[in-house]
Amino acid sequence: MIKFLTKCIIATAVFLILAVLITFISVTAKSGNIAEEKTSEVESALYTLSEYKGKIALYKRGYAMPVEIYEVYISSLPEGEQQKVKDGIEAYTDSEIIKIIEAYTS
Repeated sequence: MIKFLTKCIIATAVFLILAVLITFISVTAKSGNIAEEKTSEVESALYTLSEYKGKIALYKRGYAMPVEIYEVYISSLPEGEQQKVKDGIEAYTDSEIIKIIEAYTS
């Protein structure tokens, strides 16, 4: 009888340990998927308006060099705007970058 009771206790303990491990693995996997989803939701900017050799320049995601350089010198802008351009003004759509370019080049 004591051997049977000992076996039942050991079996119950093993079952509980397995249940805790499965729950832990399940929760960890779900939180990893959520982190991946959030990362993929945050898209990088398609365009960045920044500086190239003292002029305003348009950079496109994936390109190291500007795709267009404008004949507007950074030094001709108000100080606050100069800093914004130097830091890089990001745009996520074509229409958004068109508005930004018009604001700085007209």
